[in-house]
Amino acid sequence: MSGRRFAYFRGVWDELRKVVWPTRDELWRMTGVVVVTVILFSVLVGGADWGLGYAVKPIYNAAATSTSTTPTVPATVTTTPTPSATASPSASATASPSASASS
Repeated sequence: MSGRRFAYFRGVWDELRKVVWPTRDELWRMTGVVVVTVILFSVLVGGADWGLGYAVKPIYNAAATSTSTTPTVPATVTTTPTPSATASPSASATASPSASASS
């Protein structure tokens, strides 16, 4: 089992030796491209968010002011008790048949 693990890590090491690593200048240049791209996209998404919020906010404000903020409640509320949905069993349903036998 340990022989297979050793062979696996040996293969990984051999593959890593084949990798062409970037020079320090190439690394800084690629890092700069990533940072600039992230900044540009964040400005783009932030600008779209601000613009859509600016466009939609008047719609929500108009809808909020047009509806009544105080609920309409009747002055007196009277409730009448309602009969329960399940009725009690009748006497004929619960009565057992007479078991008087004449001899």
